[in-house]
Amino acid sequence: MENCYELVSAMDACADRLDVLNGLFPELATPNTLAGVIQWRQRRLAMADQNFLDNAKREPQAGIDVRSVAVNLLRQNSLEDVLDLLAEQHSVALSLHELVQIIGKKEYLVVLRREFNELLKNAISFEQIATLWNDLERPAFGGPNWNSRSISMLAG
Repeated sequence: MENCYELVSAMDACADRLDVLNGLFPELATPNTLAGVIQWRQRRLAMADQNFLDNAKREPQAGIDVRSVAVNLLRQNSLEDVLDLLAEQHSVALSLHELVQIIGKKEYLVVLRREFNELLKNAISFEQIATLWNDLERPAFGGPNWNSRSISMLAG
C-alpha cells in the first residue's frame, strides 16, 4: 500500500507542476495538458472521498467542510492533534496522509514551517527534526523520508 501512496503522491506532484507550467507558459499549454490536470484532480478527489468513506469510524456530520475545519484547527494545533479533534468533534476519521491531501501542499507547508521554527527555538537540530517527523510518518517533500537537507529547505 505504501507504493500506491508514493504513486499517488508522485502524480499529485506532477499535476501541481504541470498546472504551474501551464500558467507560466500559456502559449505552450495544450488542451491535453490543461484537461489532464483537471481530470487528475477530479479523480484524486474521488479517491480521497472513497478512502474517507472506507476509513470513517462513524458517519461524519452532514454538510461539514472538512478542509476548512481542518485548516482552522491547524492554526493552533499540530497535525496529529487535528486528526484527533476531527475524529472526536466531527466524526471524521482520516489518516495523516489523507489530511495532508485534503488541506493541500500550501497549508501543509505553513504547518511544517511553524513547527520547524518552534523546534529550532528549542535547539533541536535539523537531523533530530527529520528523525522526529519520520517517526511521526509525516509526508516528506522531495523524497520518501525527511533528512537534514529537506528540513533545511524549510528554513527558506
